[in-house]
Amino acid sequence: MKHLSVHSDLTLHGDYTIPKGVKGSSGSTNRHFSETLFHWCTLELVTHSNWNTVIGQGRVKSVLRAAIQHRRLAHAYLFWGNEGVGTDALAIEFARTLLCIRQQSEACGECSSCKKVDALHHPNLKLIFPLPGGDSDSNGDESPEADLVEEIRRQTTEKARNPYFHIEIPKAKFIRIKSIREIKREASLSSTEAGKKIFIIFDADAMNDAAANSLLKILEEPLEDVHFLLTSSRKDAIKPTIISRCQLIQCSLLTKEDIANALITRERVDTSRATLIANLAGGSYTQALELLNNDLQTYRDTVVSFLRAALSAYPSKIFDDHDEYISGNRRAEAEQLLRMLHIWMRDAMVLREGSALVFNIDQEQDLTSFVGKFSQKNLEACIAAVEHALELLRRNVYLPLVMLSLTVQLRRILNGK
Repeated sequence: MKHLSVHSDLTLHGDYTIPKGVKGSSGSTNRHFSETLFHWCTLELVTHSNWNTVIGQGRVKSVLRAAIQHRRLAHAYLFWGNEGVGTDALAIEFARTLLCIRQQSEACGECSSCKKVDALHHPNLKLIFPLPGGDSDSNGDESPEADLVEEIRRQTTEKARNPYFHIEIPKAKFIRIKSIREIKREASLSSTEAGKKIFIIFDADAMNDAAANSLLKILEEPLEDVHFLLTSSRKDAIKPTIISRCQLIQCSLLTKEDIANALITRERVDTSRATLIANLAGGSYTQALELLNNDLQTYRDTVVSFLRAALSAYPSKIFDDHDEYISGNRRAEAEQLLRMLHIWMRDAMVLREGSALVFNIDQEQDLTSFVGKFSQKNLEACIAAVEHALELLRRNVYLPLVMLSLTVQLRRILNGK
C-alpha cells in the first residue's frame, strides 16, 4: 500500500490512478485519483456556533481568543492533553476562527468560509493524519484501494460531525515524510481563496523520524500567514526540537459536569445515566461516548466479580476470570473497570450517609451487603489503592503489574492483613 497524504479537501496528492474496476464520475478508469476522491468525499455542511463545539477548556479558549484579538499569533501550536479532552476540537475551532471572513475572536458560523471549515472542506485548511503504508517511505506505484477511500471519507465525515471522534484508519501507524513534503509544497503555493493557510496535524506523535525532521525544517523557516496546529495525547513522543518551535497549549481533563452536560445536550442522554457515565469517563469525552455505546451493566457486574475473586480463597481465580483486564494491552478496558470499581467503592463508603448520594442506586442491595462487612477505614484504603492504580496506568506502567499489585492490595486491605 502506497502512503497517501490526505488533506481537508480530501484530495490525495501524488500521481495516483484509480484502481482497476473503480469508476470516476465520468466513467473513466484512469482519471487522476485526486479528482475522483474529491467527487466521492464531498462532505455535508454542518453549521456550528463559535467556540461552543469545544466542551469545557475555558482557559484555553480565552488564551486563543486573546491571541486572535491582539494579533499575536504563533507560527505553530501544539495542543496536547489526554485523549478525548478536546485537542482536535480546539485545533479545528481555532482554524475556523482564523479563516472566518469576519476576522474576529469568534467565528461567525455563517460565512462561506465557516461553513467550509464546518465540513472540513476548505481549500486553505489541510488535515494530516496516519494512513496505511508501512514503516518505509518507498516510492512504489501501488494505487489506493476503493475501500480505503470509502473509509477515509466515512471517518472524515464523522470528524466533521463530531470533532471528538478519533480518526483511526485501519493498519495506519505513521505519518510519513511524503505527507510533510506535501505540506511544504502546499504552503508555498498560492490559494484559490485569500487569507491564512492552516495545516492541522492530528496525532503528531505518529510522525516517523524522517517526517519529524522534515517538519522541523519547515518550522525553522516560517512563512507569513501559514500556521501549523499539531495535536497529541502523547507529547513526550514528539521530538523536543519540534516542541520547542511550538506554542504549547495544554488541555486539561474535562470536568464531570461538562461531560454530563454535553451528553445531555448533544446525545440526549437522561440525567442519571449521563452523571454515571461522566463519573466513569475520567475527564475524556471520547471515553464517555464509548461508555455510552457499551453495556454499563456488564462493567458493573465485572466489578462485583472482580472483588469476589480478589477476596476468594483462590486468588488465582482472578487471572482465570478477568484475564482480559490483567494481561495483554487492553489499557482502555482496564481503566474503565478501575473507574467503575472506584465509583462502586465510593458508593459503598457513602451509603452509610444515605442512598441519595449513591450513583449505582439500582445495586443498593449488593452495596449494603458489601459495606456491612468492612469498616470505613477499609473502604477508604481501597479507594486510595484504586486511585493509585489509575495514576500508574496514566503513567503507562506495565498493565499486568498494575492490576496484579492492585489485586494483592485489595485482598490485604479487605481481609485485614
